[in-house]
Amino acid sequence: MENTLLFINQNQDVIQEFLKAMEGKKGPMEIDTADSGLEAAFLLKKKKYKVVVTGLNLPTYDGTKIIEYLNQNYPETVCIVYTWRLEQAHLKLLINERKVFRIFQRPASYLQIYEAILDGFVRYDKKEADALDRRDLEQELKKAAHTLKELREISKDRPWEKEEMIKFLRSLLNVFVHDIESAMPGKEKWQLIRYEKKVLFWLLEQEGNAMESLGDVQRSIYKWFLHPESDQQVEITINSQPGTLEKEFCEKLHFIIWLLLTRFVMISSAYGARVVLIPINKERFRVRVEGVFPEGVWVAAHEDMTTRIMTGVTQDILECFADRFTQSISDERVVYYMEVHSTKWVE
Repeated sequence: MENTLLFINQNQDVIQEFLKAMEGKKGPMEIDTADSGLEAAFLLKKKKYKVVVTGLNLPTYDGTKIIEYLNQNYPETVCIVYTWRLEQAHLKLLINERKVFRIFQRPASYLQIYEAILDGFVRYDKKEADALDRRDLEQELKKAAHTLKELREISKDRPWEKEEMIKFLRSLLNVFVHDIESAMPGKEKWQLIRYEKKVLFWLLEQEGNAMESLGDVQRSIYKWFLHPESDQQVEITINSQPGTLEKEFCEKLHFIIWLLLTRFVMISSAYGARVVLIPINKERFRVRVEGVFPEGVWVAAHEDMTTRIMTGVTQDILECFADRFTQSISDERVVYYMEVHSTKWVE
């Protein structure tokens, strides 16, 4: 993909200043301009841009809405803000929630903006490469999930074969790490595979830890993750008791909670987690899992490519086990929402 740039500013003089400053510097860079939010939105629907430089005070459709639209529909596009005035509330919103790459306040050097644009092109290309790596990993995960289901059925009543199968999976996953073609350093690859092993082996071993009720689920999760002396807090709230539940349904609820809290532990040794289970009926629950981390931990962790990939793997797994899965992030808090149905299992 060519280096494409959209420059948005309500002031035509600023647009002309920018275009003049870019003369001789364009190289293989394609520049489009817009002087209103509506015109920018029209261009964004027609064409994909690597970098968007926008002001905030735009007629018809302000700059924060443009950035929000890009975050939702083209998250790989790199956003740069160039504006007259920037208040503290705007700054927090742009950095923490809108994932803005750079912010410049007028008057600023166009050379600095140009250098930020070049950095943005590099960042976009890296995101695109990471996305390709992630798609490859997702395909491998789906294959592994299918194989896992078949192997579990084969080994259900033959514990000696299960032990051999675990050894086989361990070897297989180790070979897979060596064969991955990506920019991930060796240490990061091993972090990723350690997480995938943890998930796969837990699924293989869960028959020995049957969950007969929500009380069993609660006790097991507290045993795994509630350690106040290490600043690891967990609270599980069950909104009304739905009566007797199927064992497999309880095990599925347990796995979903275990999976998310395992991710929390890998991100931070200190955390607060709150789980709310809302029965709709005996066969369907709404589940809300919230994690709160020390200041700066979540944002810093997700600057790391391996952490982002592992979070993506977690989400892919959850989508196999739950309906209507969504994620909400604000400051140092992440909240997962989903619905769990007793008949939906990994296919």
